[in-house]
Amino acid sequence: MEKIDFTYLEVLGEDDPDFKSEFVETFEETYTMLVAKMENELKTGDLDNLAKSAHQLKPSAKMIQLPCGDTLEQLQHNPGNASIEVLKDIHQQCEDALRQLKEWAGV
Repeated sequence: MEKIDFTYLEVLGEDDPDFKSEFVETFEETYTMLVAKMENELKTGDLDNLAKSAHQLKPSAKMIQLPCGDTLEQLQHNPGNASIEVLKDIHQQCEDALRQLKEWAGV
């Protein structure tokens, strides 16, 4: 995965260490919950809620310019395109991003 450009987050948080820590914590909680939820929704065939979950995760992914932001947008509109492989890729991108975010935030 490419290195995240933190410029937007630094401007948004005015380089405040508390903002950085909160952002990392919120991102981790959000993506772990929503990816697990999407996996369950895929398994149960609940595509309407899978689309809603993709919509909820999309802003965080796009904010840090993850490629899966576009995938999430597609799933939001076409949840039938979801597969376990697609969700694993989203999860992996978020995991990689979390490592970078923790390094950036010093947590």
